[in-house]
Amino acid sequence: MSTSYTLPTQGILTDALEIMGVLAQGQTAPADDYQKVLTGLQNILKELPLHGVVWPKITPAPVAITWSALTPGVVALPADYYGAPAFTRTVNGGHPPVYVIAKAEYDRLQYEYIDPLANPSLEPQRIYIAPNNVGYLWPIPSVNPLLQLTYQAIEMDATVSTVPDVAQAWIGGLGLWVANECAVKFSVPMADRQDIERRFLQRRQLMLAYAAETAPIYFEVVG
Repeated sequence: MSTSYTLPTQGILTDALEIMGVLAQGQTAPADDYQKVLTGLQNILKELPLHGVVWPKITPAPVAITWSALTPGVVALPADYYGAPAFTRTVNGGHPPVYVIAKAEYDRLQYEYIDPLANPSLEPQRIYIAPNNVGYLWPIPSVNPLLQLTYQAIEMDATVSTVPDVAQAWIGGLGLWVANECAVKFSVPMADRQDIERRFLQRRQLMLAYAAETAPIYFEVVG
């Protein structure tokens, strides 16, 4: 017996349309109806972090960050970077951390001058991540620090034929969530909308409780 349960996006969208009463079981909805509920699903997947859900999973292996001697104090983060960064550098085979700091702390560190001639092998200790996903290193390294990063990736856009990358425990509730998101667009009667919302809130509470129990835990000790 299979222990893996997946549901293509079209199945989630069809479930939502059936819950709203827009589509009878076994029927096929017009393309524009599918597009409406697909937009609702996209919004839900993109907003999962607003509900306290760290998903998709953190990158399973550290990703190497490109460094250039032409711009030694600046590095670009991966295109699919979303958050939860954990940086390390490579020193004598080890991987000590490079701590992420706020802009105010980065600005303060600019006044702490370090003579590169007296310290020819500077290694970055801190990194500030700007809103445009560019990292600013301090101190500025004189050689490639061989930075690595683990992070939460952006949830990829769903298409009708793909399978959303979410926990199995969430799959059954997504159709109800989409129905609640889109009920007004489809002019669902008030009594039915209230019933959908009641069922959705109950299901979401269970989904978020599961997410809190299984979410990654991050901490750092700063000496």
